Amino acid sequence: MKLTTDLPITLEQLPSFTSGIVVILLGLMLFMAYRLYVHNRRGTYRKLILSLGLCFLQQMLELGLALKIVPSNAVMNFASDTLYVLSFILLNFSIFELYHKTRPRTRAWYYSLIGICLAISVSAIFTGSSSFEHIWEKQELFSPVLDGYMLALSPLFALMFAPHIGQPRRYMMTLTVSFALQVFVLLGHFEGSDTSFYETMRSLLPIVYYLLFFMLLFERVVELLSTAYRSSITDGLTNLYNRRFFTGQMERAIRSGKPVGAIFCDIDNFKKLNDTQGHHQADIVLKQAAQIMMEETDQIGLAGRYGGEELVAFVDTTKLSAAKLAENIRARIEKETIVTVSVGYCLGSKELSAEKLMKMADEAMYHSKKSGKNRVTDFAALAHSSAI
Repeated sequence: MKLTTDLPITLEQLPSFTSGIVVILLGLMLFMAYRLYVHNRRGTYRKLILSLGLCFLQQMLELGLALKIVPSNAVMNFASDTLYVLSFILLNFSIFELYHKTRPRTRAWYYSLIGICLAISVSAIFTGSSSFEHIWEKQELFSPVLDGYMLALSPLFALMFAPHIGQPRRYMMTLTVSFALQVFVLLGHFEGSDTSFYETMRSLLPIVYYLLFFMLLFERVVELLSTAYRSSITDGLTNLYNRRFFTGQMERAIRSGKPVGAIFCDIDNFKKLNDTQGHHQADIVLKQAAQIMMEETDQIGLAGRYGGEELVAFVDTTKLSAAKLAENIRARIEKETIVTVSVGYCLGSKELSAEKLMKMADEAMYHSKKSGKNRVTDFAALAHSSAI
């Protein structure tokens, strides 16, 4: 009895299958790069789009050759190899520049490596050709120098870039796969026996390589977008939420029916501190006070910077009373910094907007300021005493 194994994909179909998968991955990466560029039109993102575009073009050429849409001759195959090396160089420099600004030395390496690749390719095409038509003949155009150059690029980039990239292990994995791929390419050229194993590995490893690069790029895009979003809703000096975001979150909490307490703090004698000890010392104090507010509102509310030396917070009063939180903040700032704060607080309701509630807490804080500073005032008690 004859044993047969039916594989879903034959060796002849494998290159087209691989190129199809890689084209999809590159399309997704191009979309991510485009979104980065739309969000922030940096030259780094243009270079990333260019490098991914070259990768996409090279894989489309590979797909065309595999499906016999593009004529399979020496030059077309060699052009694909050259595009692969060029795109590899551009892609690695683009990934590096997602983490670091370009320096003159890096730029010199970039143009030098591209220039060497182009020089090797041109010399391989025209060396030994008696006429231009000769290079279009259906013969193998093979450059050991170009393949050796590609083999050397992976360890070179490992030394140059891996220590400076935020995902060193994943980046090293991509370079390792690329190096292994190039080893199988060379073995396929020089091994005289059956090369089906090398062809299989040469067809499958690009999927692994671009999948790893996709994961690396996706992680970095998430980091960049998260950083951009975070910077849009926080104050750059204190890392507290800015007034717009803080007010919006407080409005949502009020409308959800949660019992909310608003707290308004103003650092005492802050202008005098600025004038006598300088802006640097004043900034340090402001950051210390902000850190205390973040710690005190963690898991129970939110802290923000309203403007200048005005720091605010709101608290879910089912977890901690506004009076207790206000006193905790005042006491810690007095104890742990060189300044004090005047504090006012007010309890909210669905009838009050966030802006109105903060205005009432501000009035209570102003009373603390007028009546001696470094104290806490309840707006309700203040309103009651005023009514009497």
